[in-house]
Order: sequence, then structure tokens, then C-alpha cells
Amino acid sequence: MQVMERPATLATDLEDHIREVRSVLGRIPIDAIERVVGIILDAYANGGHVYVVGNGGSATNATHFACDLSKATIVEGRARLRVTSLADNIALLTAWANDTSYEKVFSEQLTNLLNPGDVVIAISASGNSPNVVSAIRAARLMGAATVGLVGFGGGRVLDGVDAAVHVPSHDYGVVEDCHSVLEHAITASTRKALLA
Repeated sequence: MQVMERPATLATDLEDHIREVRSVLGRIPIDAIERVVGIILDAYANGGHVYVVGNGGSATNATHFACDLSKATIVEGRARLRVTSLADNIALLTAWANDTSYEKVFSEQLTNLLNPGDVVIAISASGNSPNVVSAIRAARLMGAATVGLVGFGGGRVLDGVDAAVHVPSHDYGVVEDCHSVLEHAITASTRKALLA
């Protein structure tokens, strides 16, 4: 078996990435994260449903977040938090993309599902994905609370949501890594609040 020669900078590159993730996480205000947890808990208290949207790596984060919020917040003897990732139904996504436009793949799903008091969580590194922005607009029109997990400059999502956690980085990998950490922190905090 042939072993590929590793660049001399490999260890340094790895350390740089990990150092950058740590640094960026340290600059995120805890009160912004607490506000998101509060919105999720309000939806839970009022029988609301949480919907999560995102593209690419953020679609995977949406799926992961929906899984964790659904399962890891279960408290024996209490109602369960209802959470759905709208990135998971490939048939429906491609039908809306083909028959209307990719910009509407989430907003059209929300039109069928959303009730006032529900929550839509938009995950977007740039904050400018047209389908994510469209989902936020639709959610606001239908009386749902809106949350953004964004990076870069925050984009249109940052300006259009009720609460946002902004990851101050222009590196997709760093932003998506931080979003994953935030999702776990939000899930753990939500569960602890439900145990109280």
C-alpha cells in the first residue's frame, strides 16, 4: 500500500482551523443563544412546531438539529417537542424546484404546514440564500417566530428574523462547525429547561 506524502504544514493547518473555531465561538454573545432557546421553549409551551431549513452543509445541519431537538429533549412524562427539517423530503423539494423555482422549496412547504406560534429556524452561512430568505418571509407573514443561525455578514436573514446567532467568520467550514456546536448547545439548554 502506498502512503501519500503529507505536506509539512498539515499539523499547522489543522491547528489553525481548530484555533479559529475556538476564537469565533468565544466571540458569540451568550444572550443571543439564550434568546433562541427562549423562542423554542415558548413554542413548546404553546404547542408549536419547530421547522428548520438550510442548503448544502446547512441542510445537513438542519437535519442534525431537527434530530437532536426532537430526540434529545425528550423528558419522561412530558409532551415532546415537535421538530421537522424541511430539507429532508427530496421528492417534495425537487417537485417544488421543478414546478416553480428553487427559491420556493421551503416557503411552499411552510405554506402547507405552518401555524401562528410555530418557529422557523434558518441556517445559512451567508444569510442570503434566496430560498432561506423566502422561508423567513413566509414564516413572518403566517405569524411564526423566526430564528437565524448565520455567518459572514449575516445577510438578509440577519435583518429579517426575530432572533439570530451570528457567527463572525467568512470561512464556510468555521461557520458550519460553529453552527453545529450552537445546535448542540441549544438542544442541551432546551432539555435542561424542560427538566426544571
